[in-house]
Amino acid sequence: MSTRGLASILLIGALACGCHSTRHPAPAAAPTATTVTTTTNAAPTTTPPPAPAVAIAPLPIRPVQKSQPSTPDKCPATNPAAPVAPANNLVTCDLARTTVYTLGPESMRLGLTHVDPPTSLTSGFYQVSLTLDPPSAAAWATFTAAHLHDHVAFVRDELVLEAPTIEEQVTSGKIALTTQSAQAADHLAQLAGRPA
Repeated sequence: MSTRGLASILLIGALACGCHSTRHPAPAAAPTATTVTTTTNAAPTTTPPPAPAVAIAPLPIRPVQKSQPSTPDKCPATNPAAPVAPANNLVTCDLARTTVYTLGPESMRLGLTHVDPPTSLTSGFYQVSLTLDPPSAAAWATFTAAHLHDHVAFVRDELVLEAPTIEEQVTSGKIALTTQSAQAADHLAQLAGRPA
């Protein structure tokens, strides 16, 4: 049979079966180790959510009306479960119970976003830095500008954390509290950073 005759038979065979030469895509290759396949039935992968930010309790500020040296046995009892109303005066001691304070009504409450762990300073002093939220940073800057040389107290659980005299306007959005021992600094940081 000639080549021409063979071509005619193939053409007739193609027409009889309804087949035609159409290009079809190449079959998909089998997945390899680097091929990722997904199906609609697969369970979605999830990552654990980030730990929620701990909200720190607002820090009350009260004006110091009077302060005098004391001893622990002469400090008035405090009851954080039944605190003195913000509009009332408060008589209390500092954390070390070496000074008794008469404090006026609350001037403000500062919102805190972060309390740093204590850092060691020179001469055996330790510092705890508090970071204010933006509204409190602005309010504190205004307050310190208007109350230069006033004596104020930072209060937590009806105890004075520190009672500084305002020497200048504070615009940094931070407050540094100091104490004289590592143990007292740890206690100070725990109280200052107490969750709301």
